[in-house]
Amino acid sequence: MSTEQQTLEELAKRVGIVLLYHGTFSSPPVALAKGLHNVTPGLLFRQLETLSRYFRFLPLDEYCMALDRTGLAAVTADDGYRCITDEALGVFEALQIPLTIFVNRAFMDGGIFWRDKIRFIINTSRVAEFEHRHSDKFFREPDQPFYRYTKDPRNNSRVVESALDDFLTEIELPADLQRIYTPTSAGLLAHPLLSYGSHSLNHYVMASLNEADQWREIDENWRFLNNLPEIQKTSIFSVPFGGNGDYNAETIRLAMNAGHSGLLLSEGVVEPGAHSGFEVLPTYQRVMLRGDEMATTLLRADKRGRQAESSD
Repeated sequence: MSTEQQTLEELAKRVGIVLLYHGTFSSPPVALAKGLHNVTPGLLFRQLETLSRYFRFLPLDEYCMALDRTGLAAVTADDGYRCITDEALGVFEALQIPLTIFVNRAFMDGGIFWRDKIRFIINTSRVAEFEHRHSDKFFREPDQPFYRYTKDPRNNSRVVESALDDFLTEIELPADLQRIYTPTSAGLLAHPLLSYGSHSLNHYVMASLNEADQWREIDENWRFLNNLPEIQKTSIFSVPFGGNGDYNAETIRLAMNAGHSGLLLSEGVVEPGAHSGFEVLPTYQRVMLRGDEMATTLLRADKRGRQAESSD
């Protein structure tokens, strides 16, 4: 038995995992090549096929309802990139693994994800130009890079996107950036392995917004999904960015008021729901896999989870 096999076998005896994916492009758009979490369909197959030898994959809702999640797993994808269904659905069909996709209506209605605008600026070497015109508008820690401070909760995401749009007014964005999200006109694919959940309207950092703006982000997107009777849905809310500082007590209260049953986070922890500091709604943690070193990534996530649990 290899070291990886032994590690995965041992992990499956004590933890459950929720995986998080974003892009599954065979070849990502050049404008997003740097900074996008992308796992090609081939690598996705290898990851899930390997893990399925040790973990039992369930739909997200079944995973979250399980009293004992040891040896269980679920798969999620955020942001609604159409490559999930166009290029990666065959992987889930081949392995018969369920997938929950969390969408943002603003991108489906023809908008461009503001983080993809950030990636475009980085990949086209325009960061210095942007900062010359706009950086005085934002809080920035010493040496905090552009990619990081633009999603710092102390900077209102609406203000950040407004600055991005002002900067990009005279710059022609690549045509393929307009086509990488599932369009509302095409509808969300009804499929026995697929369910859908809300990731907010615009994927703003919730903690950066006032209460009224948070409510719009949460309620409008969830009502949009609820008006699509043909698809399977989860009432769990995927918190944009999913870190402990990316949401606050208002987010939790408003998510409950909108009808959500839990919060999905992304802190790279394999033991879900133990470290948010808020107990009003159950929370569930996720791990992003990038390359072939799954065992190493999951071991680190396990260590973080045990450290957080011991400090509670």
